Amino acid sequence: MIFALDVGTRKVAGLIGYIENDVLNVVDFEAIEHPTRNMLDGQIHDIKGVATVIETVKKRLEERNEVELHEVAVAVAGRFLKTVTLEAEMDFSGDLIDEITVRELEMKALSQIPPTDDSGSELHCVGYSVIEYRLDGLWIKNLISHRGRKLYTRVVAALLPVQVVDAMTIALRKAGLRPCFLTLEPMAALEIAVPEDLRILNIALVDIGAGTSDIAVSRGGTIVGYDMVPMAGDEITEVIAQSYLLDFLSAEKLKRMINDGASFEMIDVTGNKVIINGSSVSTVISPVVELIARSIAEKIKQLNLSKPSALFLVGGGAKLRHLKNELAHALDLPMERVALRTVEELPRVKSLREDFKGSEYVTLAGIAYVSAYNSGSIYDTVSLNGEKIRLIRVGQAQSVLQLLIQKGFKFTEIFGTPQPTITFELNGETHLIPGKITGGLKVLLNGTEVPLHHTIRNGDEIIIQYNKVEEVAPRLQDFAKQIVIEVDQQEILRLLPKISINGELVENLERPIKDGDKVLIEYPDVEEVKKIIYEEFGFVNYSINGENKTVQKIFFEVSEIKDENEKERKYIFKTHKTRIKDVLPKYEPVKVFFNDEEITLSPMNNIVLVNGEYLSVESELLEGMTIEHPRWQPIVADVLAKINLKTDGIADYRIFLNDRPANFVDKVSDNDKIRFEIFRKVQ
Repeated sequence: MIFALDVGTRKVAGLIGYIENDVLNVVDFEAIEHPTRNMLDGQIHDIKGVATVIETVKKRLEERNEVELHEVAVAVAGRFLKTVTLEAEMDFSGDLIDEITVRELEMKALSQIPPTDDSGSELHCVGYSVIEYRLDGLWIKNLISHRGRKLYTRVVAALLPVQVVDAMTIALRKAGLRPCFLTLEPMAALEIAVPEDLRILNIALVDIGAGTSDIAVSRGGTIVGYDMVPMAGDEITEVIAQSYLLDFLSAEKLKRMINDGASFEMIDVTGNKVIINGSSVSTVISPVVELIARSIAEKIKQLNLSKPSALFLVGGGAKLRHLKNELAHALDLPMERVALRTVEELPRVKSLREDFKGSEYVTLAGIAYVSAYNSGSIYDTVSLNGEKIRLIRVGQAQSVLQLLIQKGFKFTEIFGTPQPTITFELNGETHLIPGKITGGLKVLLNGTEVPLHHTIRNGDEIIIQYNKVEEVAPRLQDFAKQIVIEVDQQEILRLLPKISINGELVENLERPIKDGDKVLIEYPDVEEVKKIIYEEFGFVNYSINGENKTVQKIFFEVSEIKDENEKERKYIFKTHKTRIKDVLPKYEPVKVFFNDEEITLSPMNNIVLVNGEYLSVESELLEGMTIEHPRWQPIVADVLAKINLKTDGIADYRIFLNDRPANFVDKVSDNDKIRFEIFRKVQ
């Protein structure tokens, strides 16, 4: 059993029925007017008042038919309707195009929907229609099961403020009803009044109610678009009320009885009885009727880019003969091309009640008919990362993408953020970092990863995981290696190389490299690193031969530089503590000639006087040491000791230094010539 409601500005109409052989069979219906102006221009203003009328319609249908009604299909008016036309294309490399591929193409177009309007108000995508498909540049009615490489679509998406949907659902809930289906009034009216086989014709449909005139246009087998005019029957009623000083309900009654040749007796707001001629009423309402007709015509022409071939009128406001005439005139159509569509003449509607007649029930029948083929609660409950979410369904199955949009996710959160290409110079070499889309969401539906276009149903558990946002912009740390100083297998220090960007020194490795930057990274050599380590280990003070001096506490023996990985450059040193011999004067060897044989003399003394005591030169140099170390000066005796001269058996000899007589203690220098002559041996 289908229960449908058309919650209009002037009245609430409901029906119960069922679908059989693609025909809506209406079992019963009820229509009740609002006792006060609970709604204006199709928008609910007094939620409690509207809920009361809805509840009355519900109870009357329940009582007459002995049923309990809990769920209802409804439609919202387009008072705040916004539509956007979107397009998308994609490459296809598979065999046959399937339904999933087509949905991906459509979702790609819908992903461009703005989340808010110009004022910042949140918008919901409540439905969309495909305007056209193209396959490799050629128009095609349906892509499924075709072959091709380039797919294209253009869609029109309908958007409504969140407040419109909320007001409707709250009013229904107060009346004890749960909305199981929600659509737009012009979508429902078009579906039932303009079957698919008629949409190849250029037909405009206008649902004229009390508060709004909702427009839909079909051409070439598809829906061209939707729009609305925020004027309808109430504007005419208000003019009558103002002109004849009537209350709104009396003026509404007079509007429905207009006949140019008749007169009507009414009571004005002062209590006086007045006689009103039908012709004068026509004259009074003529300017506003003309304005409404002209506004509707302009919207139709904007959607259609020209006048349509025919115009269908539905809704209670469409019954006004003057409005039909003005619309034909405004669109430059013959009168026979402007037709009033009534529910009893629709081939897909059959009623068990003979009084279910008139143009005012076409939209109601359309809501019931469409809901039967697009079942699914707008408040089905799903779980999103553990949070229970009421799922809005509007005219079609809901996808993960639509749920995320409903929850207020931004498109950059869903699809990721595009990063630009960055080109920079590093030590004179050009580097290019290509741009890419990074971030976005990963969707797990009941534990399985699914694409964003995947359909979701009541009870589904959805887990949203954020993909890692990888910044394409490189940072200095991606190219500058840390300097690691290792001494005797122990890491003692970490430093940064000298880094400059565009000539300015930079110390923060987190600093991003921007497009066009010139980066220079300079690493120290071994000697520069040694100076740094000297400061780390400190110095020792001492004196030698009365002269105060300072020297580092350690000495380096071996050094090595190697790149450990992409992040580190290691400087490896082996050291020993400074010893006394390290600070003693360094003497060059002395070369002399003894009897024409070259002899090399080097210092041989391993003992020094330190603080008055003799110590080995291998001893550690300590703070405050006083060292006495006479300058080394080789003598003739050192030469004789070097050659291990044996004087046994020699009674007399002479020593000459550079051809001059010399003795054992005479000093020798480089290239001196020493001659040893034996004059007499022991007998």
